[in-house]
Amino acid sequence: MTYATCGSQRLLLRVVLCLAACGSAPEPPLQTQARVQPVSIPADLAPAFDACPTPTDGFVVIGRTLPPAWSWGEIELLEGRHCVRTEGYNQRTEKLRDADTFQSSKYPLRTYFGALNQQIVDAFNLAYRQGCATGGARCATTAPGPMRPEARFVLLHKGRATAAKTCLSSRTPTLLVHGSMQDANVWLFPGGNDGAGGAFPGVTQKTGLVQHLEAAGRCVYAVTFGNFHGDNFSQAIALANAVARVRQLHRQPDGSSPRVDLIAWSKGALAADVYLSNAASWPSGGTRHPDRLGAAQSAQVPLYRDDVRTYVALSGPHRGLDLNFRHPIHALTIASTPSNAPVGRGPMPWTYFSALQCVTFGPDSPWFDNPYAKSVCERRGGTWLDFFNRIYVSNVTGFDAEGRPRATATLKSLNVAEGVAASQFSFDEYNLSLFGSIDDTGRHVSAYLGQLQAAADLRTDVSIPRRDSSEWKDLDPDEARFFPWVRAKLSFLAGGYLDDPTRQLCRQAAFGSAAPCTAWHVAYNSRHAEASAGLLYKYRLFSGLGMDAAMALGGHFMSRLTARGLDPRLSGVYVLYGQTLGEKGSEYETDAMACPTCSAGSDGVLFHQSIAALAQLTQGWSASKYAAAARQEGVALGHLELGATPAVWDKIVSYFRARD
Repeated sequence: MTYATCGSQRLLLRVVLCLAACGSAPEPPLQTQARVQPVSIPADLAPAFDACPTPTDGFVVIGRTLPPAWSWGEIELLEGRHCVRTEGYNQRTEKLRDADTFQSSKYPLRTYFGALNQQIVDAFNLAYRQGCATGGARCATTAPGPMRPEARFVLLHKGRATAAKTCLSSRTPTLLVHGSMQDANVWLFPGGNDGAGGAFPGVTQKTGLVQHLEAAGRCVYAVTFGNFHGDNFSQAIALANAVARVRQLHRQPDGSSPRVDLIAWSKGALAADVYLSNAASWPSGGTRHPDRLGAAQSAQVPLYRDDVRTYVALSGPHRGLDLNFRHPIHALTIASTPSNAPVGRGPMPWTYFSALQCVTFGPDSPWFDNPYAKSVCERRGGTWLDFFNRIYVSNVTGFDAEGRPRATATLKSLNVAEGVAASQFSFDEYNLSLFGSIDDTGRHVSAYLGQLQAAADLRTDVSIPRRDSSEWKDLDPDEARFFPWVRAKLSFLAGGYLDDPTRQLCRQAAFGSAAPCTAWHVAYNSRHAEASAGLLYKYRLFSGLGMDAAMALGGHFMSRLTARGLDPRLSGVYVLYGQTLGEKGSEYETDAMACPTCSAGSDGVLFHQSIAALAQLTQGWSASKYAAAARQEGVALGHLELGATPAVWDKIVSYFRARD
């Protein structure tokens, strides 16, 4: 997953066609590709899938948009005909319109990304034709639409030279796959574009890999998935359809079509891994409901069609990740920021947390708008009376005998009982947990299915380190932010203290550790005090279902994926990964470091154990095949720079040229 910074995320341009919003008739399908009938979905699992009365292994092109001359050459909307998992959304995972893109004097994201974001919404709107897509009132927040497209849809972007057919068709076309919290625009303008070539302040690299590859004569395409945290099986299907469409566009007079070069960054590599490793042949995983669901999903993914020439993986989490489980500050950042702020658009590994952790010492004043106390944290945790009231981001409390998530109360009733006004509650605002929630209709809704599948406990490789030394305060995000101000709030006026002297318990708690993150305080909350000692009462600061539950709810996706290597018919696989933490202030993961100046052991987001996984990807390959077709290389960059740096692009171009 690429946790892109404020200056390197979703870009957007205003589409000049008003086809989707002006009431004109939809463009007829341009091209349909149908193959064989997929395996049917078991009846008891069908409610978890979108309706697919006549599923086929194929797609249809719904229509196309023509962006302004400074952006993409063309965007097509593809609609798959497979059975796909129904994906949940919340306000943090939906596509942003220009009007909704975050904007402040410090982070003028709308200026540089707003028009590009609108382009994405308008292209998906070819299917939905909703007037709200262009601005004004927000579209219905619970229904599918251009801001919450169904998983069967995917956008296929074409570079300008590619759309104009001035690229060299004799060379293998390239398809780019984005990561989480991204869309295809990260490959075109990693620092945004204000329509006049201006990029986000401080950005020096104003163009992307698309222009770099087209300058080398290559035809370049990119996909945008509907949910950037979406289901990896559904995204693999969309990717297979996009590859097939690119091959159609390059069909030769004799009826032959070239294979495609695939470049995937971060979470996008999981979709590529799924398709290229023949997911339908994966082991089942188990007989409980989530495992049966995962097996049914993998059976829908087309078997690899020998249509990809080479696969370039840029720091893909091939063995999974446990980033948010490790660092409580990341979860609190999500809870404390606006829904359209990029840094807060990830999943929380908790189900509830104590209001004292919200970064505020009182209600916002008219003359001081605290930027760190938005969303569910707004006006919470400012006084002792509110410290130990809970903020629930999930109502899931466990699982039934077959492994289905269950709840004993609604998400609304839980939060209203903790002091939230009923009129201010919104399911979409509070449903922030990786585990999702059961809505009022009894349906389980998680906006983070793909992240749930990527969950993997990597503590056997990288344990939770002790960081109770001040030398870590300028590097480790928890030491720099979480522990200092939580301890300060608890100890204010000698009110209490954090019961975590080694700073390990609070970092282990999200994994389901028997030792939770707790505090002692003089304030008494009758609902949540767990014990007393003298004048102090003991409270749990946050809790979740744990890593084992996450992996089970994800259908044991990672263990099934790692049991299969890529199809050996691939002509080549090239794993490129970062070896440093990246630019100062952009690092999210430092746990693999033995000292503040020691080797990073990660690319700032993902551990090397997961991203440098060539041996896993090529299991089953012969020694001669491996020697001829497999390559792995580390570069002195961080995760967020890897796909946006010309030195890396040059390596990819050289790799392609050597295989032409």
